[in-house]
Amino acid sequence: MRTAVVGCGRMGRERARAASSFGVEKLLLFDADMSRAKLLANECPRACVLKGADALFDEKLDALFICTPPFCRGPLELRAIDSGVPFFVEKPIGVNSRQLRCVLENLERNAVLTAVGYMNRYRNSVSHVRSILQSRKIIGTSAHWIGKRYGVPWWGAIGQSGGPFNEQATHAVDLFRHLAGVEQLLFATANAPEGVESTVMAMMRLSGGGLGNCLYSCEAMGKDIFIIIETPNGVLELRGWDLDLVHNTIDGSQSQTETMPIFEKETHVFLHAVAGGNGDHILADFKEAYQTQLLMDRIVGMIRPSGTNH
Repeated sequence: MRTAVVGCGRMGRERARAASSFGVEKLLLFDADMSRAKLLANECPRACVLKGADALFDEKLDALFICTPPFCRGPLELRAIDSGVPFFVEKPIGVNSRQLRCVLENLERNAVLTAVGYMNRYRNSVSHVRSILQSRKIIGTSAHWIGKRYGVPWWGAIGQSGGPFNEQATHAVDLFRHLAGVEQLLFATANAPEGVESTVMAMMRLSGGGLGNCLYSCEAMGKDIFIIIETPNGVLELRGWDLDLVHNTIDGSQSQTETMPIFEKETHVFLHAVAGGNGDHILADFKEAYQTQLLMDRIVGMIRPSGTNH
């Protein structure tokens, strides 16, 4: 397999290393900052650096990883679709759903295999909880996704990341959709010092009639992540960055221990899908991620004054 990674920051490094451990034949790297691409090439077997993104589609690619900031999204996805190249894009898919509507429309006309980096869907604990919930009513769900500011220049700019909530809390909102389903956004509010929301509370009606609330903040010194799901039969609690199943009063069962780091696991699922031409095991493709982005847009539209939702 000939695989390319565009964007050689933190997530580009994760995808490149995982592609190397998968055993790809050739790994092509590009970053606007050539020094980052060269550093990463030194870490990965069979890697080489491209001088320009335009050269990507002269390389007969089998798979493309798009690890650029959200405001850069769109052109590479469209080129990949036109070239029939399967692509994996980091979350969130963009600053907002309008930015990527053309990608969705092109996929509907010319389908290629896609995946989006909602890695929590691939955790054994999340899969286990989802299987427990399949035949059960959910009374309510509460989630916290608390952490600190991400230290890159584009992250806090609404026009470049969509804002901190769009960039980080998309994980929590996607878990709501994956585990419980969301029927309706009921209410959302935010604290927004300097015009950028740093703490957000959203309440949703779940698909089965239950209620869910999500608290996000980037004002803490460390992470506090959890999701609690109440059912008539008991409670399930996932906690921490790894979303360990720490509490299960429904049947007491536990999930299997993970055998590899989550980004590597998620990357390998995508590359196996490309190798086999079958996307059945991809848990978040572009069309699914677009639905998460639509829900994020509705929350953002409720918390921002008119005219600031770029």
